[in-house]
Amino acid sequence: MKVTSVYVKPLAGEVLRNVSPEKVLRMLERDVLKRMKASILQTTFSQRAKKSLAESLRVTLRPRSLLVEALHPAFMPLVKGQKKRQMTWLVRAKRPIPIVTETGELIFRWATPRSMANGKWIHPGRKPQDFIEKAKEEARTYVRSRMAKELKRQIKAAWVKS
Repeated sequence: MKVTSVYVKPLAGEVLRNVSPEKVLRMLERDVLKRMKASILQTTFSQRAKKSLAESLRVTLRPRSLLVEALHPAFMPLVKGQKKRQMTWLVRAKRPIPIVTETGELIFRWATPRSMANGKWIHPGRKPQDFIEKAKEEARTYVRSRMAKELKRQIKAAWVKS
């Protein structure tokens, strides 16, 4: 699943045309991946889910952009959110379903066709997560600052040569 990409050329503009975006992108590649993994680790998912989601992220360096890919199927509901709906697939469960109550107590229940007909087993839905957009904005800020530093360095080197 292609999540997003950060295209550097519009960020550079005419003023920064002498700066190598590839050099900045190589530095940015590690930083974006590290920030996205850190965002996943701060979620309330289980440790196993966090590890699986973090390992499925990949950032690929392209000639003038970074491509962020999420290879785990659970990313779609995270990024786009989920609607409130009945979890009908729980009727086919082979084992009782563990439920943590509001008091923190762990109980086990079976989902039956009768309970489904009564309108039970409703998933509350999920709001879309914006950690990918946050990482994208941070990447843009990082690219601008790194390119400005690189431009200053190149101007200083050109000034010293003349």
